[in-house]
Amino acid sequence: MKDIRQILDIVDRPHLPPPGAPGRSSFKEWFHFTLTDVQHDADIIANVSLSGDVTRAGMATADVIALCHRPSHGWSGSIDSYEAAAASLNAERLSLKLSGNRVEYVDGAYQLAIHLRDEEFSLTARLVPRASPMLIWNDTPIGSGHLNWLIVPALSASGRIALTDTAISFTDALAYHDHNWGQWKWGDDFGWEWGTLMAPAQDAGQTALVFDRTTDRDGRQVLEQTLGVWHNGTLAKLFTRQMIRARRFGRFEGRIPRLPGPARLIEWGQVLEIPIEYRISARDADDWIDIDYRIDGALQVSVPTDFGFGVVGLNETVGNCTVRGEFGRTAVEFVTRGCFEFMA
Repeated sequence: MKDIRQILDIVDRPHLPPPGAPGRSSFKEWFHFTLTDVQHDADIIANVSLSGDVTRAGMATADVIALCHRPSHGWSGSIDSYEAAAASLNAERLSLKLSGNRVEYVDGAYQLAIHLRDEEFSLTARLVPRASPMLIWNDTPIGSGHLNWLIVPALSASGRIALTDTAISFTDALAYHDHNWGQWKWGDDFGWEWGTLMAPAQDAGQTALVFDRTTDRDGRQVLEQTLGVWHNGTLAKLFTRQMIRARRFGRFEGRIPRLPGPARLIEWGQVLEIPIEYRISARDADDWIDIDYRIDGALQVSVPTDFGFGVVGLNETVGNCTVRGEFGRTAVEFVTRGCFEFMA
């Protein structure tokens, strides 16, 4: 794992545009984490992001998203927004501090501290990488802009989360991290679906899978799609393009909160775009993977469009995944929790 830690120490850092760079007003960068504490039935999402021209005061924002889903309690958490100038950044390594929030990479591990202002939500965690990262640093086109993506598909997380009604300490929770940066406009002609899941530590040799698909705005034309399979810490298989089929089934009928709350003043009605089931099948010669994802919790993060008046919905979902497959003569079969996002 020493090489992995050295790689992340170099590449997982802020990638801010220089002053005067074209398109910097549409710059975006975020650091995203998901954690699954199976013992306490808790799925956690934490995201710290920057958006806008971060080289000029008053021209960019910084947001902290902190969410926790428990089947018996539903969703906890919210979104805190700040002026981006309030963020303290280190250009040489990952050390982002914003009010009482912190994302750092120190001594081969991520240190995460999230404290919401107006809600009882406090998360502290240390996340140790357990698999090699994948870096997609090629300005992948999305709409009229571009996106870069660093994936750390499997981490082991230990820490504590305190909510209004309980406090949970967790050890060796399943975790995922990605870091995205680039220039794009919300509401442009693109969409995406992505998801992550990791086998329980005692099963399937710590297999982790990450799926992503980019489409046009209506989701009818698939532009790119991949399914990465990590096994025992290394990328064992990468399915791409025509090797993959993904389909939605039904509609999730449960309660779907929308954040921030005032977004309901802009977009009336229910969120209708979330399926109850999502199936992924990948085939390449003798290698194959089938994923059956059944959603039991959903929430929409509403992002203001960059085109006129309205919002773009980032539908965050959690649920149970059944995974079967074989790659490189290694057979896997397990059930685990997953986290998928569907853009609406």
